[in-house]
Amino acid sequence: MYFQFLIEDQSTEILISHVMEKLEQKYADKDIYYDTKSFHGIGDLKPMGSPLEQKTGKLLNDLPLYLRAFDKTLRNMSDSAIIIVLDNDKRNPEEFERQLHRITSENMILSDHVFCVAVKEMEAWLLGDMDAIEESYPNVRKNAGRNYIQDGICDTWEVLANMIYPGGLSALKRKSANSYHEIGKMKAEWADKIGSALNLDNNNSPSFQFFIHELTRRIETAESI
Repeated sequence: MYFQFLIEDQSTEILISHVMEKLEQKYADKDIYYDTKSFHGIGDLKPMGSPLEQKTGKLLNDLPLYLRAFDKTLRNMSDSAIIIVLDNDKRNPEEFERQLHRITSENMILSDHVFCVAVKEMEAWLLGDMDAIEESYPNVRKNAGRNYIQDGICDTWEVLANMIYPGGLSALKRKSANSYHEIGKMKAEWADKIGSALNLDNNNSPSFQFFIHELTRRIETAESI
């Protein structure tokens, strides 16, 4: 089974690598290969009828171009799929998915593909496994996340920062000094540490469960070694 991932940023790419390592171990009787194309952020959906396509390095802006390119490569390859992993942020999840599927329809994408949208963002997938958080950060302040609603359209990475960053979210914001660099660095660390401890079969995030289901059902129906 071959997966081509389109991923919006480095922290998600790190998490995907841990997920795939766990799946390779679980399905040792299967040939599993994958590649990732990561972008520098999510960007924006293009207005209908945009006249010119050019690479921007942003996932949504470049999505039609890359979908067509990978579709041309994979449409005749059995046991292959394009997996697009991205955050819905503050968008309505159902409407966002309709907009994404319209892109594949307009561009006549024939390869197997699926949109896996983290609701609200990737850190929700980490917050879905408290055991993995405690294993990775034994001094976690669990009370800081008591009001978090799983997969809610609410603060997500901010909740995680309050739970595990020394001094909490306010300390992280002070250190970042209005720059995303420190926040991005910590998001990558969280994805690495917590991602390595995630239990793929026991996670409270519905959007993570959907993601794992879409991967495992394809692996299980693919030809064995």
